[in-house]
Amino acid sequence: MLRRHMNAVGIVLLIVTLTLCNTGLTARAASGPEVPVSDDTEMTGTEEAKDVEAESQVENITRQAQGATPQTTTSSSGGKTLLYGGIAAAAVVGAVALAAGSGGGGSSSAEEEVPEEPKKEPVGADLDGDNWHGRLILVDSGFKEDVTATVEQNGNELVITTSTTQKYGKKFIGHISRDANIDVRDQDTGQDWTTHYDKARWNMIDLYDYVHSFHDMDRLYLERESKQ
Repeated sequence: MLRRHMNAVGIVLLIVTLTLCNTGLTARAASGPEVPVSDDTEMTGTEEAKDVEAESQVENITRQAQGATPQTTTSSSGGKTLLYGGIAAAAVVGAVALAAGSGGGGSSSAEEEVPEEPKKEPVGADLDGDNWHGRLILVDSGFKEDVTATVEQNGNELVITTSTTQKYGKKFIGHISRDANIDVRDQDTGQDWTTHYDKARWNMIDLYDYVHSFHDMDRLYLERESKQ
């Protein structure tokens, strides 16, 4: 639709350009070139011949302008002016149409989304899932809280998020080794939690953190009945 509209605008511009050229040529043809007056009879015959020639040129140019067809061959300077004007108008129309076409094509294209990379095979134990539940025990609070948890695993990378309402023990980020030992860091305290006693299994995670100069330990114990 845009391309068709631009073509119509181009034709209108071309007709206006040709009409302006014709107006100038008509004025020049009507005035006629100056000739020296030496003999009344010769001057009259010459003027009549030039008037006929001028009228013929004007009629020819007018017909061409109405047909919106630029003159390709001519023997007068007026015809050359018309030809150059038509070429210039056609060049302008072509440039506008080309710009409109390229702009329309660019707006219709959309950037392709880069697909996410698939997760890597789990290392040590397959812990990925959102069906974990267990208990968080923090020594300083003296509070034992039942929690649920989600474990995100990508290869050996782990992110453990719990439902606790306590000051810390909410989110852990770290790694699991090939022999299923976990080393993660609490994102609130910066303390490292590890599997001190039991290695991780697909259905059990048991993490500890030493406190009070290695005299006590906080604990996060999680388990699940299935991988889904």
